Amino acid sequence: MQDDDGLSLPIGGVIEDVYITAPVSRGGDGITVYGSDGPVVIRNCTVDLGRCPLDKLDEGISGVDGARAVIRRTRVTRVGKAILWGNGDYPDTDPDAELVLEDCIIRDFGRRAPEAQDGVRVIMRRCVIRNWGIRSRFSVRSFGAWAHDGARIRAEDCVFWQDRFLQAGLWGFVVDLANWVGWCFNRRDWNPLHWLLPGVCRGLTASQNGEVSASCCWKNRWWIRLQGHRGPRMSKKEALALMAELEGRLL
Repeated sequence: MQDDDGLSLPIGGVIEDVYITAPVSRGGDGITVYGSDGPVVIRNCTVDLGRCPLDKLDEGISGVDGARAVIRRTRVTRVGKAILWGNGDYPDTDPDAELVLEDCIIRDFGRRAPEAQDGVRVIMRRCVIRNWGIRSRFSVRSFGAWAHDGARIRAEDCVFWQDRFLQAGLWGFVVDLANWVGWCFNRRDWNPLHWLLPGVCRGLTASQNGEVSASCCWKNRWWIRLQGHRGPRMSKKEALALMAELEGRLL
């Protein structure tokens, strides 16, 4: 285990009470979990890469090669790409990959809160996803939680919050939408909603054979899409209480 310059995990590791301000290596992640590490627990940590330029970063936290992890009471902030689970380069290594996020805050970031791909399974409980696609951390496109290529995300008792619509400014909005159109064209995805939904609206979404579901969640803007939500939603009072609790504990 390394200090706040970033870390990789021992086998069956626990990371706790660590404040990470830089990636492991040039162009690397704040934390990387590998399938060979065995089940990993990350708790009471902060990954804040705000002092690093985007071209020197990859993920705040990533899981590859069948990684299995539980992340609790952790804040990921001021990153370009927050959390990615699944190895896009070698998807056959990921069928058993799992991620559980509990009592976490992901805020002021570009995208991936989280992004799940290649058949991995993600559960989010009592998490706050706030301000994706902000100008200082935006590149290519923006979104909150997204499942694709056979991956699944389940969100329970979570809050999806945007302070404003033009998070990346007007030009960033155009760049984001253009890149979503390009992604869908390259993947031969002809669903018009996947083409035309701006990233700022993508709170919880799925495409390309991904699946998402949600229960008792809340969004602060009518235009935030929470795909697959069923049943009653969290009340505004409950949402604000959860945000105050987590921000008071983790900030």
